[in-house]
Amino acid sequence: MARTPVDDLTNAVKDAAYVSVGLGVIAFQRLQVRRNELTKALSGPTEEARGTLEVLGTLVGERLKLVEERVSATLKR
Repeated sequence: MARTPVDDLTNAVKDAAYVSVGLGVIAFQRLQVRRNELTKALSGPTEEARGTLEVLGTLVGERLKLVEERVSATLKR
């Protein structure tokens, strides 16, 4: 069967569509990888900050207890 210019054009359009879909899939996958990398990069400092805040919260709680005890002792006099 002889190839006609229409067949060549049809094949070129099909190839272009396949390439477009393939590039779209690759771009989507790269976006997913970047999103995962960003999530990992941001979760580290967040955990460190959370730990620091917990330590500070404990210190503030201890100091408040001391202040309450002093105020209570002063009021009892």
